Amino acid sequence: MKHSIDRISETVWKQCLRIKKDDQALVVTDKGKLDVANSLLRVGKKLCICEMIEIPKAKIHGEEPPGWAAEKMLGMNAIIAPTSFSITHTRATKQASGQGARVITMPNIEKETFLRAIPIDYQKMKQFGERVKRFLSGNEIRVETRAGTDLTVFEGDRKIIVCAGIPKKGETYNLPTGEVAFAPMEGKTEGKLIVDASCAPDSETKFGKIGLVKKPFRIDIEGGEAVDCENGVLWKWITHAKNGSNVAEFAIGINPKARIIGNVLEDEKVLGTSHVAFGTNATFGGTVRSDIHLDAVFRKPTVSVDGKIIIRKGKFLF
Repeated sequence: MKHSIDRISETVWKQCLRIKKDDQALVVTDKGKLDVANSLLRVGKKLCICEMIEIPKAKIHGEEPPGWAAEKMLGMNAIIAPTSFSITHTRATKQASGQGARVITMPNIEKETFLRAIPIDYQKMKQFGERVKRFLSGNEIRVETRAGTDLTVFEGDRKIIVCAGIPKKGETYNLPTGEVAFAPMEGKTEGKLIVDASCAPDSETKFGKIGLVKKPFRIDIEGGEAVDCENGVLWKWITHAKNGSNVAEFAIGINPKARIIGNVLEDEKVLGTSHVAFGTNATFGGTVRSDIHLDAVFRKPTVSVDGKIIIRKGKFLF
């Protein structure tokens, strides 16, 4: 069944944000994502008090929006941000959610992804995500793949977040949604990561673009930081940004409609994939701030928690 873009926008406002008529809402976008943004604005105006701002296109995921835009975000009940690069892990978004905003970000959203991976059963996915969270809870997480990944991360007392597209007051998720994630304990991740699905940046930047991975590449990690990387684009960003080498996130995809297409926003949500991010994690439970947050997605992980396998080659064992 085909869905019009406005119908999906209505799903976002009603099901994901549970918008109310007297809510103050803001669409934050840039010139690269006006097709989705205009639909969200068109539908939003019928459902609440809604306006839109257009910010300059950023240079990389995690870059702060302009100060005037950050100020505009404050005091809103709901914010949707279809932008070319992510503002999810920024101080501006954290400050807006800190004042009670329900925030949905859509970094590098494509119309194809908007139509396919957003109209899902959110309650069912949330329930499954909570099960993943229970089984993922532990201390030592080991991740292996046939491609050669062999990585150990430590969960410690970090909060596991179930991203299922229905933010409560003060929460931030992105759409399409569908991941269970946490910020690993700093300084402890060890091993190697073979990236064989996709990787940010997935749009053109000053150091180039990665997106869909045609030739898998290796990242060596010691003491919670990337110390070497076979991909020059990612390595330049990691070494260029302050704290860019920090292992910021470990996550598992749980969206059954998402597909690997070379757009990390969707790829990282694919059911049975996993991803590791580098850079900032201070916005979701960690202690490190950086100007980047770059995700590297890999296929069919085997994940064990304190020695017990919970996912084998991308298949959940519960």
